[in-house]
Order: sequence, then C-alpha cells, then structure tokens
Amino acid sequence: MRLRLGGIALAVALAGAALAVHPPPAPGIPFRDFEAYYAAGATWRYHGDPYGRDVWRVEKTIPGVVAARDELLPFVGPPFGLPLWSAFSQLPWPRASESWGIVLALAFATFVAGSVRAAGRLVPIDVLAALIAGACFGPLTSGIALGQVAIVACAAIASVPLLLVPRMALAAAAAALAAGLQPNLALVLATQADGRRAIIALVTALAVAIGGSAVALGGVGGFAHYFEVLREHAAAERFIAIQTTVAAVARGLGAPAGMSAALAIAIAIVAIVAVALQARSGRYGPSERLALGCAALPLALPFAHEHDFAIAFLPAIVVARRARGGTWVAGACAAVAIGVDWLGLAQRPNELESTALLAAAVAVGIAMLAPQPLRAFHAAPLAVAVAVVPIGRWAAAHPLPTWPNQLASHLAFAHGSAAEVWRAEQLASGIGGLDPAWALLRALSLGACALLWGAGTFALLTSREAMPRSAPSSIPLRRPPATYPSV
Repeated sequence: MRLRLGGIALAVALAGAALAVHPPPAPGIPFRDFEAYYAAGATWRYHGDPYGRDVWRVEKTIPGVVAARDELLPFVGPPFGLPLWSAFSQLPWPRASESWGIVLALAFATFVAGSVRAAGRLVPIDVLAALIAGACFGPLTSGIALGQVAIVACAAIASVPLLLVPRMALAAAAAALAAGLQPNLALVLATQADGRRAIIALVTALAVAIGGSAVALGGVGGFAHYFEVLREHAAAERFIAIQTTVAAVARGLGAPAGMSAALAIAIAIVAIVAVALQARSGRYGPSERLALGCAALPLALPFAHEHDFAIAFLPAIVVARRARGGTWVAGACAAVAIGVDWLGLAQRPNELESTALLAAAVAVGIAMLAPQPLRAFHAAPLAVAVAVVPIGRWAAAHPLPTWPNQLASHLAFAHGSAAEVWRAEQLASGIGGLDPAWALLRALSLGACALLWGAGTFALLTSREAMPRSAPSSIPLRRPPATYPSV
C-alpha cells in the first residue's frame, strides 16, 4: 500500500511539473467546439437552419471569435440534441460556457468511476490512480478543453452496464440517449444488446432519438436534409489531417483515395465481426464486452478526431486492472500510447516537455492499478513517455497548422453550403494537406488501440476463466443427518 501511495504521489508530481512547463494557451476561445453547439441551439430556436451557414450569425458574436474573417464551425450533431443546445443558448455565452464546464467536470468524474467499476473494483486507491491517469490522458483533456460532447457520451456509455439492473430501465435508456449525442461513439453500446432489459433500454433510447429528431426537424421530411448534411460534411473532412481514421492515415501515406476507403472498410468489417463474435461467445460479461468494443471502435470509425479516442480510457483501466505479466505490459504500453496526442506534437511543438511528463504520469497511474505486487516490469510503460521526446523532435520538422489561427483574412464565397465553406477553411488554414509524417503520427494512436484490444481479448478472457463459477461460501454443505438421544 505504501508503495502504491508513493507511486500516486509521483504521478501527481509529474502532472504538476507538466503544468509548470506547459506554455501559455494559444489565442482563441475556451470550449471551441461548444461554440458550434451553442450557435446551433440559438439558430434552431430562432427557426434558422442549424446545419447551414446561419450558425455563423451567432458564432461571430461570441467573444474571442474573429468576426472580420469567416471561421464558421459547422454543426452536425444529432437533431434530438437541439433542444438541449437551445436551452444553453438562452444564457449569455460566459454563463453558458461555465455551465457546460460543470457538466464536463461531472462527466469526467463519472467516466473515470465507471471505468474503474468496469474493471471490477471501486476502492479509493484505484479511483485515485485512475483520476490521475484520466487527468493526464490526452484525448480526455483535449476533449474537455474543446468542450466536446464526446466526454458526456463516454460517461453515459460507461454508465449503461451499471444501470441494467431491476427498476433502472429508464435510467439506462436515458444514459443510452445521452451517449447518442456523439453517435459514432454510441455505436459501441451494441455490445450490451444481450438480454431483455438491455434490449428494451437501447430500443427505447433509439425510439426517443428518432422521434425527438423528427420533432426538432419539423417532420420526417427533415431527415433527408440532415442526411445530406452528414454526407457533405463527411466528404469535406474525409482525409484532412485532423481525421484519425484508417482511411485518412492510408491517404496521408500516399494510397489513392479509392484504395484508402477500401482498406478502411475492410478493417472496419474485421473489427465489427470480431467484436460481435466476442460479444456472442459467452466468455465475456457485459463490462468485458464493452471494454473490448471501446478498444476496437476507433479502428472501425469512418469519422474520428483526437477527442473520440477518449473512449479507449475505459478499456485502458480495465486491462490495467485485470491483465498480468506480459499481457499487462502490452496493454499498459498501449494505454499510455493512446493517451498521447501524437499529432499534437507536430501542431504544438512547444508542448513537447509537458506532453512527455503527462505521458509519464499516465504510465505511473496505470502501474498503480496493476493487480499484482509491483515489480520492475510495471515500469515498462514509462518507455512510451521516453519515446515522446525523439518522436516529438522529429514531428516538429513537419509542422501542422492550427485552425483557425492560420486563416489570416480568409473570406468565404457568397454561395455554398456550410460543408463547402468548412472545406475551404481547411484548405486555407493548411489542415487539408497531406503529409506522410502526419499520417504516421496518427497511425501510432490507431496501432495502440489495436494492441490494447488484443491485450484485452486475452486478459479479460483468462481472468474470467480463472474465477470460480460460484464462491465457496455459496456451495451448500452436506451434513450427516442429525441424531437425537432417545428420551
């Protein structure tokens, strides 16, 4: 216990050192992605098109946005969420962003606690180690900094298995609905569709989402417009540098567009079929199925940014708590690697030192979750933190611009959809370019997910098989019949 407490103190010290050397934040507004949610809610409330260029009328009034140039940030979230964003938009921006910050803080705490609970334990020292690892986990911290609803979705996803108990059906359905605010992540809840209670909760959430979307869109006919928006936006952002998908990585490495798409589809099919087989095998419980699905999900997504990899935090904690020996080393190293914003090393080279220190803090936090007494091999994940330094120096030679700072005095054309304007902004800022170095950096995150999935496949299977099917105390003892003295 003392050794683990000392390790937690070391992780805190590393995180503090990372904050001390972290450079001042780049110019811009806090919770940048929340800007799009807020503007879409206001636009919908005033009967404008939240999926069109109307949102710019609201966005350019937000403090910190440069209204003299076009830096429209489009909204593509599910329609059933528009009433929620409309409620936030009734507050002035400062109060709305503060309120959203409180929601994100609660979601972060819920996601960490849910991840530890999925690992099978919820004791203070495990929660503390996971909190430190989560506070330094790149996708989580970047998602919170951007004000991303993905963090809320992750918390909801982690909560669903815990709510699939008697008299909690409505709560489970509500959690599944909240997960649907980030639909690409909510897909992993398909691993929980086992049993009558789970199916009812998921079907209820889906029905509410469809019905709510129809109401928000003004009728069923609005779905055609929404699906066209999704198609246009996906095409506009398909291969840009900030897309961390198999297709975008392959395209960045020089593969033709058609071949990149075909490769992505093939890998997605393999991942989906494999997870489906794992879910149906009966060898994994609900939490194990969810962990495996979360680890494999980034390999199958056609649309994913850095913050979407926050979903991998749950399997990272589960594997760290349940794996042993060489499997633990593989899973822990993968967890730390996913926690590094590798692409950010090219985009923000001045954050190299803080990134390495944060990775070291994640490595120590993960080690404190190990089920075995601490040994020398539990320090192996620190090698990932060490590798950040040379990789970061190499990445600095391939700088990636940031949006919207490199837009200069960009002005959009008068006509065109929001997706077309967004595509023009990508090209003007430089993030629409192709560079093999940027692709290799993103490949590190995808490869780490594959490694974590592989480690989890073995670790969670063997750990369940090692458990007795019933506790010894639950086995009735056969006693000889009692004999009584004759009277």
